[in-house]
Amino acid sequence: MPDDILPERVATLAKAARVALPPDAAARIAGAVTPMLARFAAADIALPLEIEPSTFVAAQRKDAGR
Repeated sequence: MPDDILPERVATLAKAARVALPPDAAARIAGAVTPMLARFAAADIALPLEIEPSTFVAAQRKDAGR
């Protein structure tokens, strides 16, 4: 997984999220997150999300009436 963190991938994800990045920012971001993601991959850690964050409030309100 850490091998997938390339500046081009960071730039593409930022562009898709409509986040403007200076020209050298993608390389700095890739370099900054690679060690942390390498530790996650080595420990085989998974961070599952049970509920999409944007639907959390709707699910919370649904359960509040019980």
